[in-house]
Amino acid sequence: MFSSKAFSNKNTSRLFTALTGPLVVSSIIGTDTFSRCYDDEEDRNFDQTLQRYKNQLEYYKDKWNWHNSSSRIPTVSWPTNIPDEKTYGSLLFESKLCRRRKDPNDDGAKYCQDVRFRIASYMLLQADESTQKVGLCTLKQLAEEGHPDGICAYATCLNEGRGGLEINPKAAVSWWMNACEKYDHTQSNYELGVAFYTGEGVAENEAIAVEYFRRAADNGHAGAAYMLGDCLLDGIGVSRDRGEALEWLVTSAELGHRGARSRVLAVLTMDDSKDYGKFTDSSRQSLARTVSGKREARFEHGKKRDTLEKQYSGRPVSLERRFTIGGGASNPQILNRRKSIVDESRFDQ
Repeated sequence: MFSSKAFSNKNTSRLFTALTGPLVVSSIIGTDTFSRCYDDEEDRNFDQTLQRYKNQLEYYKDKWNWHNSSSRIPTVSWPTNIPDEKTYGSLLFESKLCRRRKDPNDDGAKYCQDVRFRIASYMLLQADESTQKVGLCTLKQLAEEGHPDGICAYATCLNEGRGGLEINPKAAVSWWMNACEKYDHTQSNYELGVAFYTGEGVAENEAIAVEYFRRAADNGHAGAAYMLGDCLLDGIGVSRDRGEALEWLVTSAELGHRGARSRVLAVLTMDDSKDYGKFTDSSRQSLARTVSGKREARFEHGKKRDTLEKQYSGRPVSLERRFTIGGGASNPQILNRRKSIVDESRFDQ
């Protein structure tokens, strides 16, 4: 009743698998047949997606002109609203007004917390250690008050040992989880993805890392979209899907991720004489290598991609190719590479 021909149509195969489950399908038609059908479907999906974006190549080349500095969106770490010295003075005045409020829980409470957060973010960047500690104290207070950005920033301080704190990745993960569970905080979702990806502060789990990257990417986080695309490309924590990987890389590029732009242009042009940045060669090789191999059947429903939060759209992220020596992040060589690339992703490229 069920032959391999029944799976030649993409929608039919996905619907049937979603209703019955991959193990049931493979038991009916055989594991090898099922794997071949899924491989063929993935190939067709990628070819169609690649052609669709190739048709828009000139548009992207003009919009993302790498050699035109005016077309580049600055890539900075979160948060992006750290004030300059002049604005910092104005915020201090605003903070004084906030303290004069008779009711600390009135309609202006959220605004006053945001003011304090920006002040603390500025203080943490100063060279003076005593100033950093004051900023850290403010962030801790905000975190305890349930301010989402304050929770995320305080967790980051714990993770990196900033403001005189001892490095405590486990405590950082606990705070990020708090922000994710209570507020679905975009940056915290991204940070948890990195934690599960590297196994820092929590046991490594690539599948969970992918889910957190997806949650952040769904809310317009360019770096998370980049990481999600990269994981889909290599099948890290998720079934390999080059078509969806390209979709997310383009999404990341449209959000301003310069590494994603160079990779997408490299894939669409395949021209050795062009230089779209340092990711060009790895982009071409990684796509070329993802040609064969058996996959488990895991079909994801379409995810929302239209919620764009501008404060997250400039953060660059890049991931390593999985080594053949095995071990994931528990392997010292892979762990060191993952950490160095994540560190690199937090600064302007």
